Amino acid sequence: MLSPLTASSLRIEDRSQLEQFLSRPDARRAIRAASFEEVFFVIKHIGLADTLELLPIVTGRQVCGFIDLDCWRKDMFVRKPFMEWIAAFVQAGPEETAKALIGIDETLIALFLKDLVRVYEVERDDPPDVAQLISTPDERFAVEPVEEGEASAIGMLILDALFKYNPHLGTQILTLIRYTSRLELEETAFDNKTRRLEVHGFVDYYEALSIYAGPGGARSPIAADRDTTTEDVPGEESPGNLPSVFADSLSGGVFLLKALEHISDPGESERLAQELTALGNRILSANLVNLGELEGIRPALEEMRDTLTIGLEHLTGGHPERAPAILRKSYMQTVFKSGFDQMAGLRDRADVLLGIPDFQLHMLDAPDQEFLEGLRRFKPLLVEDSRYRNFQSIADVRGAHGRLLALEAMIRTFLEGFSPVTTTFARAFNTATVRIALFGKFEIAPLTGAELTKFLEAGFNLPVMDVPIALRPFAEQWWNALRAEMEPLAGKPIDPRFIETVSMQL
Repeated sequence: MLSPLTASSLRIEDRSQLEQFLSRPDARRAIRAASFEEVFFVIKHIGLADTLELLPIVTGRQVCGFIDLDCWRKDMFVRKPFMEWIAAFVQAGPEETAKALIGIDETLIALFLKDLVRVYEVERDDPPDVAQLISTPDERFAVEPVEEGEASAIGMLILDALFKYNPHLGTQILTLIRYTSRLELEETAFDNKTRRLEVHGFVDYYEALSIYAGPGGARSPIAADRDTTTEDVPGEESPGNLPSVFADSLSGGVFLLKALEHISDPGESERLAQELTALGNRILSANLVNLGELEGIRPALEEMRDTLTIGLEHLTGGHPERAPAILRKSYMQTVFKSGFDQMAGLRDRADVLLGIPDFQLHMLDAPDQEFLEGLRRFKPLLVEDSRYRNFQSIADVRGAHGRLLALEAMIRTFLEGFSPVTTTFARAFNTATVRIALFGKFEIAPLTGAELTKFLEAGFNLPVMDVPIALRPFAEQWWNALRAEMEPLAGKPIDPRFIETVSMQL
């Protein structure tokens, strides 16, 4: 139960649940009180075609939010989803279409229509006498369609709704089309969209990436950055309750949920829900997620969950009951950055390891190569069964740190004892093992077929060796691989070309 997060009351999973919800007497109030993200994700989860009954009761601000979230790819306006939204409102009739258009940025409507129509100001432009020409109710403007197909049909329906129910807005939009270039319309619409969404955490891609920035200095054990005097932006709604898709993504964070269960103040719960929504929106921006595709949203939100879990574990010392004190002092974004800093420290350490003189990544066993490659990503990942996953807990971080230290100690010890090493550590060590058994010398010079045959004359037997402490955990793995290959070869002819665990002369 995610009660501390003030999760959205709009937990609607399918059309039948939507019908039940809409039959409630408080349905209209609940929808109109929700943030546009909450309603947007409900619509996207069920499908626009199956939520048409919902559209007549949404607010203009919510409609604007739907368009802002769904109709841009980076800084480019995308026509298709805009048409889908307008077509959905059209099915409710021209009056509902006009109401929806009131909520949409008029610059964006003009941008959509710019490629579809040519606008004439009748008294100045002397429009041509063509059958397709459509005049505004006050006959100030005449509109000529210049494109055919579905987009043009949608454009004409937009103008028809405006001319009938909001001619003033229609005139404003036609004025923009007539006297503003397409580039200027797109830039203005994008700037307006960006300003509106920034309040909700949807920021520019490069600005969103700042949540992954390193600490830049000494890591502070406790974050304390909350500005209690922050004011709302006039005319803009704050991020609301946690959308259901956000709340669902947090359900796998056991420590995170335990920590949030200690939040008992309703005001604090509401604030945290808003901060989680804004943080999730920022992470979606940083991951360039297409918000219209829920399957692409969930991995980014799971990343948020796991990183917050690590941050809270770190800041509370693993004591969930300390979470309220931490969260009163720190923004959720700060907790997230604290968690990411733990993983960034592993990445930095992995880079140091790769910088060891004479060391090359291919010298390691394949699992260790995969491990380091995962850590060195911009957003470090942990390898498990040859598959990468998020770091999910401080235990994951500590385990990776211990593995890094062990690898670094092994590499330095090996390179100090053998220089240069031209093969993998495993093959070099196993070659030296066989040479100790044969000649009493720990050398990595390649073996001949005759030498390997002699080593296996009496079966596979490892020599007594004094292995340095830093090599011991790896030596056991290398010897196991050597045993698995060599034992079946005892007493049989050996072809050096097919030997993997030791270096052979060919």
